[in-house]
Amino acid sequence: MDGLTSDLDSEIGRRLSKLVNQPQLVRWILEEVSSSFSQQNQEPAALEMARRFNDGEPIQYIFGHWSFRSLELKCDTRALIPRPETEQLVDLVLDSLKALQGRRVLEIGTGTGAIAISLAVEVPGLDIVATDISTEALALATENLDRFATQSTVKFVLSDLFESLDKELKFDLIVSNPPYVPSSSEIPPVVRDYEPHVALFGGPQGLNIILPIICQAQNWLSGSGARVLLEIDESHGSAVVEAAEVAGYSGFEIFQDLAGKDRFARLTY
Repeated sequence: MDGLTSDLDSEIGRRLSKLVNQPQLVRWILEEVSSSFSQQNQEPAALEMARRFNDGEPIQYIFGHWSFRSLELKCDTRALIPRPETEQLVDLVLDSLKALQGRRVLEIGTGTGAIAISLAVEVPGLDIVATDISTEALALATENLDRFATQSTVKFVLSDLFESLDKELKFDLIVSNPPYVPSSSEIPPVVRDYEPHVALFGGPQGLNIILPIICQAQNWLSGSGARVLLEIDESHGSAVVEAAEVAGYSGFEIFQDLAGKDRFARLTY
């Protein structure tokens, strides 16, 4: 590694450790500046990153990129930071695609494009449509898509849920990590002060986007056995199951995340 070493015992490593007191974060900063800055600019860049982190800015936005599954995605304030839980959602999508042998996928609320692009990179022959209500998020998703060689097609569409989609389109699977945080929830300042609220908050109970997706999705599903997969708040399980029952889905399951919290819903048409 040219320039700075990631050794915490180096002079700059010790200076950074005094500033942020998180060994792993210090290593990340040292690795980031070593790969992104000329040697003469590495030390001031590292100290500036530590300052921004201490001011409360997410490290993902400071670096301008973050890993998601096999991808290194461009990441900034135009969209929500991709999270490990959503990697689990992709795993559930992959399992469903194998079971359904489905090819047509709709993602609602694509943000950075993490879900759609992961599917396009990992699975050949899919026809993916990914929507978002934010033109800025779609611009970021497009920038990310352009960074990777994909095995499937991805089309980004500006749309509020299903509103702008071609009425003739039908999908074997619909997936969404929608805004689901209840508006009254106390969330850390590092999230509240930097990430886009339109991608975070889902109304008083966090269900303002989830319930319309459940109710409207059947109009866009290809037929019996097609599925809807959602990331949800840990408090939403019973409300999602009730809504699915009322909407007439033939099956509904709630899955937990790695922390043992209800986090995903799988609905079968």
